Amino acid sequence: MPSKADRPRRFHDDLAVHGLPGSVAPWDIRFDPGDRAYLDREPDGRYRVRVHAEPGLGHGLVVARRGTEHLGFALETVAATSRFLFWELVGSLQPGDRISLAFRDPGGRGVYRCPSGISSTVERLDRWEVPDLKPLTVPGWAQGAMIYQIFPDRFANGDPGNDPPGTVPWGSPPDAHLFQGGDLAGVTTHLDYLAGLGVEVIYLNPIFASPSTHRYDTVDYHQVDPVLGGNTALAELLDAAHDCGMRVVLDVSLNHCHPGFFAFQDLVRNGPESSYRDWFVVHEWPVRIKARRPVRSWQREWLPIWSAQSGLEVEYVDDEGPAVEPTYECWYGVASMPRINLANPEARNYLLGVAADWIQDAGIDGWRIDVARYVDPDFWVDFRLAAKKADPEAYLLGEIMGDASPWLQGDRFDATMNYTFRDICLGFLASGEVDAEDTADALARLWAQYAWPVTLANHDLIGSHDTPRFLTEAGGEQWRLGLAMVLQMTFPGAPGIYYGDEVGLDGGHDPGSRGPFPWEPSPDRHALYRLIATLTGLRRREPALVKGEWRLLPSAGDLLAFERRWEGKRLAVVINRGRRRRVELPRSGRVLWGEAIMTGRTLTVGAHRAAVVRLGR
Repeated sequence: MPSKADRPRRFHDDLAVHGLPGSVAPWDIRFDPGDRAYLDREPDGRYRVRVHAEPGLGHGLVVARRGTEHLGFALETVAATSRFLFWELVGSLQPGDRISLAFRDPGGRGVYRCPSGISSTVERLDRWEVPDLKPLTVPGWAQGAMIYQIFPDRFANGDPGNDPPGTVPWGSPPDAHLFQGGDLAGVTTHLDYLAGLGVEVIYLNPIFASPSTHRYDTVDYHQVDPVLGGNTALAELLDAAHDCGMRVVLDVSLNHCHPGFFAFQDLVRNGPESSYRDWFVVHEWPVRIKARRPVRSWQREWLPIWSAQSGLEVEYVDDEGPAVEPTYECWYGVASMPRINLANPEARNYLLGVAADWIQDAGIDGWRIDVARYVDPDFWVDFRLAAKKADPEAYLLGEIMGDASPWLQGDRFDATMNYTFRDICLGFLASGEVDAEDTADALARLWAQYAWPVTLANHDLIGSHDTPRFLTEAGGEQWRLGLAMVLQMTFPGAPGIYYGDEVGLDGGHDPGSRGPFPWEPSPDRHALYRLIATLTGLRRREPALVKGEWRLLPSAGDLLAFERRWEGKRLAVVINRGRRRRVELPRSGRVLWGEAIMTGRTLTVGAHRAAVVRLGR
């Protein structure tokens, strides 16, 4: 049956929409057709339109002038928050339609929004023209996929024979500079464990040759670190993971490298005469590190190591300035991470080749890109072209803190590391400082921030190698972490588990959050593991939780509630961080999962519990 938006109302002219003259009060109505979050195209050719309007307005329409016709497409309220009503339609607009927006104010008077702003009427030329958009090409397999992030040195030691010198015993307290022997064989060995958890995508922190435990300072972009098993170990992991139906995404920094990188080494040896001079930005020759006196203890310890690894001279000086000052541009001034000048065509082409080769030749399924915001934006346009040429279904995930909208318009990344989602979870569930009403507001704004295919593919994480563990943030209370995992698994996006969270691993800031995985006792017996496995099973049975439309339900105090809708099925999700509560749902239904009782339309949810309810039959 056609939707309401596919059966538009017909008007003789603009005068007949909501009447004239319209109110010219300064209503806050936001619509930007240049942003795919506001105007996008579905694979079936229909257009998705979103509008943000302040509370008090109703009867929202997108009015399209098509030839001599005036068609009114009804907007639906997705979420009503204290600041905005979020409206949406998915309807049969056509390229070339000229559109405006129409609402009614509380007194019934028309409110019209045109490109020029709020207007008393709609003039012939004061409309937006619907462009002939192509649907966003976000990989379908990544939308809603369950992602498991692994810090390779700390997950599992599958081959002690490749442990580097000085490896400390497994289970030692995490140290930024000490290896514990984790490798790719360890990941391959535990694929059954990951499959039992419901993992669909393995996201590996950097694995390329590097002297550090984190490996964001790459020495060789074409060589998997031998202490992880080398290129052969990656090939074996890819084959085994693909046989299990899992994808593998690699992490990389294309912004900076290690001084041991071949091009930088040529710079050290040949100075201004180096063929790679313009691959980097050098402020003062020769390339060296300045260290200022008095020399501090950490300088005495690490400067000789950096000098030996990089071949760089350390010059001790007595003038004013930072304790350590490289004479070349670095990431945040860190001497061991010289910045690659991606404005240089040769450097750019080299790294674009890296991106394409690992997809095309090795068969990885995508990239997670480190510090994407720090790279010239036009580079990511070329990066996408190279990666998608190698595999149109490659998943391109950018690490961008905050609003990533400019990077997610279809010409750069498919999705972002959704740290905003993490912050929302921290406020509502870890600290408890934010109530459900404000949390619902925040989730609605997050829903409205990106185009729908992007939202479905965003990596909704609650912890990573760069953050304290959620359990630590939650004061060690596992029920808080469990409810955050429920929210991950039921909110639109690709939920992400940071290795060890499923067995209650804790830890503060780096290096604390990078502790070794506790394989004893048997981790799959842990309550959090069983919770995730149950929820991923529920997601497999209920497509609405993976790709269903999102609608906010009334939320207040300790109770957060929303719906997921798919092909006529409606699921309500209720999360209760407080004592036992009752909540009225839009319809009667039955509990699919959770410690809750449904009586008519009333759901009773236990303290610190959550429930998923099928509404209607």
